[in-house]
Amino acid sequence: MITWEHPWLTAGDKLICFGDSITEAPKGYVLMLQELLASRKIEVVNAGRGGDKTPWALTRLEASVIQPKPTALSIFLGTNDACIGRRRWADEPTVSPEVYKANLIWMIYLCRKAGIQKFSITPPLWRLEGEPWTEQGDVLAPYCLAAREAADQTQARFVPADVAFADEWQRHPGHTGLLLTADGVHLNDQGNRIVVETMLKAWGVADETRTTPA
Repeated sequence: MITWEHPWLTAGDKLICFGDSITEAPKGYVLMLQELLASRKIEVVNAGRGGDKTPWALTRLEASVIQPKPTALSIFLGTNDACIGRRRWADEPTVSPEVYKANLIWMIYLCRKAGIQKFSITPPLWRLEGEPWTEQGDVLAPYCLAAREAADQTQARFVPADVAFADEWQRHPGHTGLLLTADGVHLNDQGNRIVVETMLKAWGVADETRTTPA
């Protein structure tokens, strides 16, 4: 089954967070996970690389994920697949939702073949903000659906961070500009906290680990 009653992460796990610049950020959601999960004896490794699309990420899968031998893998990719290649960033080919989905499936297939047992997929975060939103519009939605389909096909835990972001925007009717990002794409502190809270809940450790004081 895709959802389990027992926690997805347990003591002794080594979790690799594989993603783009949102993952690579030195003070981003991965640092929060490292600080929160250390007391549970769960190692969290940052394997983000700025600018990554899924085709490029596949080229470093062996070195960044398989060789370090994690027990769990969190994949958080898709924003660049959706956005780079359009408007101001129109200097690269775009990656279609169908190719994005296939690449996620291949990543998990190759990692599972190498012995990794636990997988999680986080989709792009619902919408861009500020100027990128004005320029590109709702380009992320097809990729959010593709990520869900990839999780279904691979039996990976799905982290509905896109829904969490949509819910947060609904709490601020009439708001324009930046709410959860610093520049329309990269997360601010609140955006990172929402990602972490959604991940921990999807992974079954939310009750034991809090991201904010009670």
